[in-house]
Amino acid sequence: MMPANDDPFNVLVVCTGNVCRSPQTAQLLQAKLEEAGEPWRSSVVVASAGTRALEGSPMDEHSAAIAAKLGVARTEHKARQLTPAMVEQADLVLCMAREHRSGVVRAAPRSSRKAFLLTEFADLLEGVEQAASRQFEPLPPPGLGVTSPTLPAQLRQGVERAAAQRGLIPPRDPDAMDVLDPYQRSPKVYRESAEQVRLSLARIHGSVRKLAQGVPW
Repeated sequence: MMPANDDPFNVLVVCTGNVCRSPQTAQLLQAKLEEAGEPWRSSVVVASAGTRALEGSPMDEHSAAIAAKLGVARTEHKARQLTPAMVEQADLVLCMAREHRSGVVRAAPRSSRKAFLLTEFADLLEGVEQAASRQFEPLPPPGLGVTSPTLPAQLRQGVERAAAQRGLIPPRDPDAMDVLDPYQRSPKVYRESAEQVRLSLARIHGSVRKLAQGVPW
């Protein structure tokens, strides 16, 4: 069933165990939505899951500590195992590594156009932004000040445009596109992994803001 225009825009973040990368990314994304205020706060729902999660496991303490340093309020987290229903209900699936995107598409084969690596989605949105800026006749902008019933539909359109950019932007080293798995590794790897997440979310945020401020989708 297609979502109604005023249904919330659902984001699902996926990693392996749902204790490090995906909850941290989901929390950082939620913090950005809270900072943006309405209509974003009530129009976007963020969740996370793991391809091989131990249900109910708490968030890794090191990942939670880094998220807190980045301004995320501490909240209880319980790991969830990825299911086909979760993927089908999502409008956008952000995966931490190629293996996770493969798992998502295996779980729900029709999800390929809405499932992206986090770093890939940042690249593709910048491609959307650049393509939109070259249009001669601007279309009505999405706008940060739009009413909440229309914002989810505009975000879904953005996902479609991002998928259409695949194959149109220069490819990157595939290994560099995966977010590092820090689980039970050194503090340095935890920091590097979190920085990959932070930078990718900042790029996504920047592209969405530019598109929303007048560059057409």
